Amino acid sequence: MTDRSNDRIRVANSRMKAPGDERNTWGHGIIQIMITRACDLACINCTQGSNLAGKPMIMSLPQFEEAVRSLKDYYGIVGIFGGNPCMHPKFADICNVLAEHIPYHRRGLWSNNLNGHGKLCRATFNPEVSNLNVHTSFEAYSEMLRDWPECHPKGVHDSRHSPVFVAMKDLDIPFSEMWELIQNCDINQLWSAMIGVFRGELRAWFCEVAGAQSMLHENEPSYPDTGLKVTEHWWKLPIASFTNQVMKHCFECSVPLKGMGDLAINGHVEQVSKTHEKIFHLKRANTRLIQVITRRDELGGEVEHATNYIENGILFPMENK
Repeated sequence: MTDRSNDRIRVANSRMKAPGDERNTWGHGIIQIMITRACDLACINCTQGSNLAGKPMIMSLPQFEEAVRSLKDYYGIVGIFGGNPCMHPKFADICNVLAEHIPYHRRGLWSNNLNGHGKLCRATFNPEVSNLNVHTSFEAYSEMLRDWPECHPKGVHDSRHSPVFVAMKDLDIPFSEMWELIQNCDINQLWSAMIGVFRGELRAWFCEVAGAQSMLHENEPSYPDTGLKVTEHWWKLPIASFTNQVMKHCFECSVPLKGMGDLAINGHVEQVSKTHEKIFHLKRANTRLIQVITRRDELGGEVEHATNYIENGILFPMENK
């Protein structure tokens, strides 16, 4: 039996959720469409690397429509994701395409700043399944309240993101313990799969962080294309179909460790490990320090859930720092 066969059996028999499996979250499931890494902010430990320098990905309109069509029969929430998706140069067209194929109650938006699109967002997205965190910007908060009063914006206090780019395989953790942690990952159990663009091609991942890793490393010639082609009903595939993604990306992630992390806006320390160190060129390097983690205890404590990043930050409001 090959190692690949062993991996497939291990993943198939795990507690991990495939994109089409129900979760205890909005709509019983979320799949994100990552339309751009561009963002007006550079939050510490951004899951999509919008704190990093380099040309951000911009998904083309035909690619976006292909992504949306693949999810037209999906039962859960279709999230428009970034970066800040409202910075996409064709955001109005994005909204039109989404509205054509996905019913209103399943349309969600993840944004920190509506960027002048408040009325369009109000007409397009369901506020009950949208995640709007202004990351301490009163200007963005005021725009949301004015142009989309139903959207319940959050984030007047600073948020706290658990480190993402500390690869567990770089630390002093046995394989068996890593595998147990992976099977209980907050993002896999509670949050979202993702569609994005890798080397110019539309791809799907069982996890939004797996997609981020791929897209951020895409310029490395030897880096593998783990993404699945976006076909009709790709999201119905069982978790075993994502074995290559699990065995590559989960061991190169730190979400299951639930590290404390620094404050997103007012913090100063970015944490990374050897596997991802080469991509860690910060947008705001003059105000940040990079800590290269080699041991688990260097993460500085844990949060209860990595996905509760808004609540994790509110426990430590910026005026008390």
